[in-house]
Amino acid sequence: MLEINDLWDSCDEREWLAALGGSWPTLGGRNDPELAKSVQTVDLESVRSLGIQGWYEFLSRYFQLQFAGKHLQQKLRELDSSSFEHLFSVKCSLVAMNESDLADTRKCLNLVRSPRIRGLDYPGASGLLALLFQEWFGAANACVLRSLCKIDSLPEKPKMREVRRWVKTKHDWRESDTTIVIDTLRRKAAQLNAKFGTSKWTPNSISIILSAINTRPICRISCEESAVLAPLSKL
Repeated sequence: MLEINDLWDSCDEREWLAALGGSWPTLGGRNDPELAKSVQTVDLESVRSLGIQGWYEFLSRYFQLQFAGKHLQQKLRELDSSSFEHLFSVKCSLVAMNESDLADTRKCLNLVRSPRIRGLDYPGASGLLALLFQEWFGAANACVLRSLCKIDSLPEKPKMREVRRWVKTKHDWRESDTTIVIDTLRRKAAQLNAKFGTSKWTPNSISIILSAINTRPICRISCEESAVLAPLSKL
């Protein structure tokens, strides 16, 4: 079985593709795959065409994917405390961002987190940005953080462990915590693209793998098995 340490340092793209291919089925939806699909297939271009009602409905589905139980109902009430017009103004700001804006992690997080979109904490904000801007953002959540804390070769490992202690104790994320996770995901995606001579690895794909690897082990694959994974190279 391929552990996170082995995968992180792997120079075999087939192993990364196997990890990503094995991670997709574990994602979201709280046992509601249709809900997960309806959220995860939305991209920036489709968001551009959403009207006021459509944008609100997308955010509502995203909240249902992001939160659970009584916590979900509280978060939905917070979302509903904002007017449709206010929420739509956030969407307009999102679709107007350029590369310079997207490079500013803090600016983007503060554009969507509460009180701009009430109910979204830093992990929720990073997850929303990861859906819309996959080449720039990955989700900074507890599962990703737990995986990063296990990577011995990661220079930021001591900092990640400090962040995890804070999150577990305070049950909250700070802006600096979220930023360091996102920056780490960006750097790893850039390293993989440079190593494999491609452009398909994104912070979002790295966060997907790190989120799932805690619950689903990744097997080393043979040359024959890698052929089955070839379609994933287009992700």
